[in-house]
Amino acid sequence: MAAFPQIPNFILKKCLGSGGAADVFLAVDPKRSRLVAIKVLTQTRFANTIAVRRFIKEAQTISRLHHPNIVRVIGTGKANDLHYMVMEFLPESLKQRIRARKQIGLQESLAIIGQIAAALFYAHGKGFIHRDVKPDNIMFRADGTPVILDFGIARVLEATSKITRSGTSLGTPRYMSPEQLKAKRVDGRSDIYSLGVVLYEMLCGVPPFKGSHTMSVVLKHISEPIPKLPEELRSCQPLIERMLAKERDERIASESEWRELIKPLLKPFKLPKVARENLAGLPPARDREKTRLSLGKGDSSVEKVRQTRARPRARVNRRRRFFLNLLLVLAVIVWLFFNYERIPGLALALWHAIISGISALIDKI
Repeated sequence: MAAFPQIPNFILKKCLGSGGAADVFLAVDPKRSRLVAIKVLTQTRFANTIAVRRFIKEAQTISRLHHPNIVRVIGTGKANDLHYMVMEFLPESLKQRIRARKQIGLQESLAIIGQIAAALFYAHGKGFIHRDVKPDNIMFRADGTPVILDFGIARVLEATSKITRSGTSLGTPRYMSPEQLKAKRVDGRSDIYSLGVVLYEMLCGVPPFKGSHTMSVVLKHISEPIPKLPEELRSCQPLIERMLAKERDERIASESEWRELIKPLLKPFKLPKVARENLAGLPPARDREKTRLSLGKGDSSVEKVRQTRARPRARVNRRRRFFLNLLLVLAVIVWLFFNYERIPGLALALWHAIISGISALIDKI
């Protein structure tokens, strides 16, 4: 087995995966006692040309995107003529989850796709198109938060870079939009198409368009009608139809359209907190805190949302304390009933204390 590359300040433990241009390793950061993933550009005959430029471009892209559902890059560097990128370690991919479970339930699928859609709309707003959305590039943190990664072929809107010029088809054919497969100019709606393919695969266990070879899959994406979901999932068909529309003008084009389509399908109490906030259009938690501090408690709409959410919890806590105190009082009364004759003085004092406590409780109510 070939020796792992030497990266300063990190101990590489195993290879997590290999691609055409880079390998990803699980590594230990001894200084901070944490696991990280290190993406290392492989040494090929293209190592000093297009591959390096794309690798550097990916690091620059992610460094400009700060969103809870976009992978965090810890640092980049070059060692022994190898370019590398240090990222947060993500233990599971969506591809692994689909492979293990075959199909993922509607609510869980919508929660995952909703958070990834929020990250993509955020990236589009910053001028970036991902262009390679697929289950391999969606992973999960230890707490279950889905994260989009691998911006290696991301394109900057209106960019003139030769790396991303029109007339070049980049991506994974099984998940590419018709305009990508035709090597036409793309925009954020191409990512939404790819995300629709991922959603369909999560719900059904297989992608919407399959074939024995790549060209047959390409032709189906371009010309075949969108397949129907099983009867029990038909409520999601309108969303799938909009995401997988052949003509991009018919696809979801904004986050407001997305929320309008997805909200009727959701059961909010079953979704993770981050998913509820993203789908509701709230900014990340750290940004909400900045907003609250800058506007003041009285003027912040986010603060009002927090207060509204806190009220039911406060009522539940009051009820819990009330019933616990009531149980304690009943236990003391039972004890007094059986022990009154043996220690009448103590029993009488306790009885008066109980009466006083009940009176005070009635006054508060």
